[in-house]
Amino acid sequence: MVSVAFLAAAIALPLWKSPQRAVYYGPASPYAPDGTTLSGYYIPTVDNGSTVRVSVDNFRPGSLDISIFPSGAGGIAPTGTPVYTKTPLINSTASFTAAATQPYGIYVISRNFTRYTLIIEATYSPNFWVASYTPIAIAAVLGSAILLYYYSFTSKRWVLEQRAIRDARGGDDGR
Repeated sequence: MVSVAFLAAAIALPLWKSPQRAVYYGPASPYAPDGTTLSGYYIPTVDNGSTVRVSVDNFRPGSLDISIFPSGAGGIAPTGTPVYTKTPLINSTASFTAAATQPYGIYVISRNFTRYTLIIEATYSPNFWVASYTPIAIAAVLGSAILLYYYSFTSKRWVLEQRAIRDARGGDDGR
């Protein structure tokens, strides 16, 4: 029963989408010797036609390069042309409409040890990571079914063995 609930959750939860807001403080990776870093961020699958807003605040003007692009599920490697590229000079917010139902990635290049605040607002599933457990849930359901079959088979066999032992002793003698 638990494995069936696990499977239902692994299938249903990633489909439930709601407005989400994520705040990141960057850079996410350690500084390189020259003071420039490349940090990557992941926006889970958003529906076609939904709006995604990306804001960048609290940085040194002209020291960040931002690129937003379609990516593959679970990764931030680009799979298409960027939908937004800019070197902001002031605190700014970029909005774009998703051209397809897909995840997006963001690269932020930070120069001269520049720190920043990145805010991502989009409608996606807060449980997008649960989808990766679907194969495990299917294996758990199949394993539970096999164990249930084995248990029912062995319990019936045990009852028959007990009946045969009782009959071999000469029937029901009250013991």
